[in-house]
Amino acid sequence: MQNCAGGLVKGRLSETRVVVTGGSSGIGFAIVRALAREGAFVGMAARAGQRLKDAKQLLRSEGLDAFAVVLDVESYESITEVVNLLKSHWGGVDVLFNCAGIGMDQFNPEFTSKAAPFYSFTHEQLRKAMDVNYIGSFAVTQSFMPVFIEEGHGRIINVGADESTILVRGFAPVGPARAATNALTMIMARELEGSSITANLLTPGGFVATHSMPADAPEVNFGRLLSPDIMGEPAVFLSSALAEGINGEHIVAAEFGSWISYRGLAGKWNEWYSPR
Repeated sequence: MQNCAGGLVKGRLSETRVVVTGGSSGIGFAIVRALAREGAFVGMAARAGQRLKDAKQLLRSEGLDAFAVVLDVESYESITEVVNLLKSHWGGVDVLFNCAGIGMDQFNPEFTSKAAPFYSFTHEQLRKAMDVNYIGSFAVTQSFMPVFIEEGHGRIINVGADESTILVRGFAPVGPARAATNALTMIMARELEGSSITANLLTPGGFVATHSMPADAPEVNFGRLLSPDIMGEPAVFLSSALAEGINGEHIVAAEFGSWISYRGLAGKWNEWYSPR
């Protein structure tokens, strides 16, 4: 298989084709980087702009690479173009990470110091949050489903939010949209049960330090911010052979060690994931 990101990358995921939406920054980029380190064929999908270019350059400076593709999750035309592009380059896709989203900074720049009441937000703002954070994930997954069905397998991982980050004062646009993604994931899993296509929910376990969550956010309101890199190990697991058949799980990245021990996979995972 020729890696269209720029050459053959050897690693433990070297035959795995993964697309990551929202892949140019924050959680999405952390997942892209973790998968690239394991040799996966990664489609780093994000809006056009300097951030996508910078993410590509940063990977290259670390000796890594990914296939940068322009994607707007609010546009079915854009989504269809990406699906067709990846099919053309790779012949198919094995794993989809839905990470694209927008945070509260887009609706209230002062959200860390002054929570705006739910009734102050406009209908347009609520629709924007739903369009990107919920309908976007639905639309991307819907468009990749024919690829998974044709391939005879596929994995859907929706990056959602924890209850502690959904039920926050002032988060009326973002909280319900993220909660909808959580619910959608479990509906997908139930409907896909018994097939070779799976759906799982991956959440950080708290607020994450990203461009939409400033590092100086008050800990008393938002807790200690997590690094986006916390998502890397569970993302690699969910893309690996050890995750075959796992469906309908809500994996909290901050509690991944406990979860994998509970599932009785700690020994196999530690052996697989140990440094080479």
